[in-house]
Amino acid sequence: MDAPYPSYGARQVQLPEKALSFKTVHAPAPRYPGMKHADLKRTDVGVDFRELARTPDPTPEEYAALHPEKFNIKKLFTKKFWFNKKMLVKLLLIGLLILFALTFTIYRQQIANALSPVTTWIHGLKFGWLIPIAIMIVLSFPPLFGHEIVTILVGLVWGVGAGFWIVAAGTIIGELISFQVFRHCCIARNNKMEKTNIKYACLAKVVRQGGFKVVLIMRYSAIPSHFSTAVFSTCGISLKTFLLAIVLSLPKQLNNVFLGATLVTPSDDLSRFDNVLEKVTIVVTLAATVVGFVYINKRTKTVLPEVIYERRKARYV
Repeated sequence: MDAPYPSYGARQVQLPEKALSFKTVHAPAPRYPGMKHADLKRTDVGVDFRELARTPDPTPEEYAALHPEKFNIKKLFTKKFWFNKKMLVKLLLIGLLILFALTFTIYRQQIANALSPVTTWIHGLKFGWLIPIAIMIVLSFPPLFGHEIVTILVGLVWGVGAGFWIVAAGTIIGELISFQVFRHCCIARNNKMEKTNIKYACLAKVVRQGGFKVVLIMRYSAIPSHFSTAVFSTCGISLKTFLLAIVLSLPKQLNNVFLGATLVTPSDDLSRFDNVLEKVTIVVTLAATVVGFVYINKRTKTVLPEVIYERRKARYV
């Protein structure tokens, strides 16, 4: 190609102003059974010139999204598959997650002893429980992260019972504030992302079509809450619907609270009820996360052709 493909939203052909106006086309009147010859008159029909134009071809990005490259097992044995920026980032994240899990499994008692002075000080404060709530509210805004670490520390300081309610308060307040900020201050940026990012546009369409069910599933899925909250705020989801989805997805936070609580109370010393509750919560949450991710991924692939067709038509608007 001599010139780059026109960006999304740009006009491909500069048409004169007169060409975009309605034209009068002389068409014969339709014939119906029983009509007399005197009833047959010429009919003037208004036709928009843009309706006669062909829908533009998909861009290379759109074509690649519609026709993804099939996985070839032979690529696993090539340097290009492993030594690229995208794969190296994935491997780094996986390695950090494994290291994090092993650290908390092997050195949980040492971690608890190291954090003991801080946890004792926070627990002794009259309104110490407001500290993690404030931190979680701040961490609700991208690109900040660390919500899970705060949740683990809350479980370490206050245990499963009080810790869960503290985490619930921080999560609800932080997500609601983030939702309102995105809705009223970032609407232009989100609309721009929907026009330029195919994956974001597909996700937004899935949310609009699915409503509350999709919102709840996404809250349980592996999609980061920073990203999903931004989508919800600009897709017509009401504040009440979003709040209900947050409340119903709070059990997902129990995993990290349990993890923090077991740092000072080993699993062998937990009561039978706490042991059962911990295992059930972990299994249900992991299952919901996997099922939610698969469902959302399938729905985005379903709406992909429709989204790309709308993008192609929009180039002439």
